[in-house]
Amino acid sequence: MEISKCVSKVISFGSKIIIAVSLVLFVAVGQANAASEAVQKAGVQYACALLDMMAYKSQLNEVIRDVISDFGYEIVNYKHEDEKAATNFILLRSKEPGELTGKFLNIVAVPGTEKMKDVEVDLRFQKVLFGGSVPSEFEQYAKTEKTTSAQPLVHKGFNDYTQTAFFTPKEDGSLGVDPLMDIIYKDNEELILTGHSLGGAVAVLLGTRMECMGIPPESIQVVTFGAPAVGNKTFANEFGNVVKHTRYTMSGDPVHGLLQFIKAGYEQTGEEIKCKRNPNSLKFSHNMSEYLDSSIRNLLDTLEAENEDLHNHVVVDETAKIFSLPGKPVKGRAYLAPAVVNLPDDIDNDTEYVKKLAELIEGYEFDESVEGDETDEKAQNAAAIRTSCDRICRVNVGAKLLTRKVYQITVQEDISDPYGNIISTQTCGTTTDNLSPMEAVLYSLGRCTMNRENFE
Repeated sequence: MEISKCVSKVISFGSKIIIAVSLVLFVAVGQANAASEAVQKAGVQYACALLDMMAYKSQLNEVIRDVISDFGYEIVNYKHEDEKAATNFILLRSKEPGELTGKFLNIVAVPGTEKMKDVEVDLRFQKVLFGGSVPSEFEQYAKTEKTTSAQPLVHKGFNDYTQTAFFTPKEDGSLGVDPLMDIIYKDNEELILTGHSLGGAVAVLLGTRMECMGIPPESIQVVTFGAPAVGNKTFANEFGNVVKHTRYTMSGDPVHGLLQFIKAGYEQTGEEIKCKRNPNSLKFSHNMSEYLDSSIRNLLDTLEAENEDLHNHVVVDETAKIFSLPGKPVKGRAYLAPAVVNLPDDIDNDTEYVKKLAELIEGYEFDESVEGDETDEKAQNAAAIRTSCDRICRVNVGAKLLTRKVYQITVQEDISDPYGNIISTQTCGTTTDNLSPMEAVLYSLGRCTMNRENFE
């Protein structure tokens, strides 16, 4: 089945309507029958990449944060600073258990290097002893002066950041790990730890520390992007496979292998998955934007390869709610015309992905979805009348070169009746200064759906 035949389906979720929008996560944590294993994995990759972008306070925050509360989720920001590190992370928490899983979903995202103090953390290459089962012991083991390679050793800077963020008491005596421990000890909670670069290394150490504290390792999973190694071979052998760790790397990204190159004795852990890089991007391959762009493409490719028909997958993980961007849907039966995409030659390889993305994001509340195949407006009007639709949605995506490889992306959404009379039109856009063209389209389409009037 072509993806164009499945992306605009509406999924009934109890008494709610979850629209397949904005690369909806078809991840069923603990629900293997909800989607294929490949789609689940691609969905987790995309979700974590998007949250890792948000951990950097990216432009996409405007779109995602505006709708999270409407879908029963909240993001809590945590910060703690001492002489060793200035740390922060975000915790996304579901306010209600999933109607299908009966579980609350929680995702911790740790940003990578942003501040000068983060650079200082990165440059503490020396190794410290890893051990202990409570926070006070973690610190004691790290202070051990005489160590050998036969012991599990980890990067001092990464350990400092993890200790400050999660295991050092604040003024009120609380620890950053406290809300995570509260989460994990409940039977109806799911926890994913994710991070990019330095944040990925911290996520690995955090997951391992939590396992040392007695947390069942199967209740945690770690997903990292471009993360460097955190410890030596002994650490990798003793702890590398304790917590499930999926490690995404990209061709041309030097950071994930940097420690092994400049400092002997470091070894990676987890299952490595290579990401495909956007060939028309000039951004540094280690940039989180590159990993998110790759994750978007991978999810779209996986959906098409797996022939996923959302209409037949009523069981959808609650994480879908986080990343849907429905805005205010058009009520009634809606005909979704094929997106018209005009991109310059040097980013033309994005065209088919943008079309799929537009189909995913433009969602409507109706009894039965109708896909548009006609490219002529008169034929679309006739098809809408033939299928008893009272609305037609047309999307045009364009790009204008501003400077070398920097584009202004523009999305125009027109909603008309079946006779061609315009009901609403709006234009949203942004530049590719800090986003890839695909991410700029995601942002602009998201703004359109959020701004859309709720027609009766």
